[in-house]
Amino acid sequence: MSIWQALFSFQGRLNRQGFWIGTGICSLLLLLIANLLPFELPNGTNFWLYLPLLLITYCQLAIIVKRLHDRGRSAMALSILIVPIICYFIGHQIEGTMHLILGTIFPVFIATMLCLEWGVFAGKEANCYGKKGETIKFIQGK
Repeated sequence: MSIWQALFSFQGRLNRQGFWIGTGICSLLLLLIANLLPFELPNGTNFWLYLPLLLITYCQLAIIVKRLHDRGRSAMALSILIVPIICYFIGHQIEGTMHLILGTIFPVFIATMLCLEWGVFAGKEANCYGKKGETIKFIQGK
């Protein structure tokens, strides 16, 4: 699978190696953008600074969806990401032990489970999303 197809298409399957390569590319781009772009433009507007972040988010979602396809799941399984986000915001509205549980422990637990699901467990055999998971190829061969 070409790098462009891996980053910008929601079709096909990515194996574990392809998932980690794609995630590494997105993380590297995010690191570069976070360190090179200013947080606020001179005229006070910073709307345009969100465009690269939206592009990186789109690319990462495409990578995750293809990895879900490799595991035999649809893109709807991506909706599990909403749970830790909601818990994080609710956890910061309350105090005490529930703040710690909902705001920190639960989101970290779900993130760990998703990391195992997406990056560690092997893909299924041929399914409705394709024959087998592919890796990302930087140079296309014949």
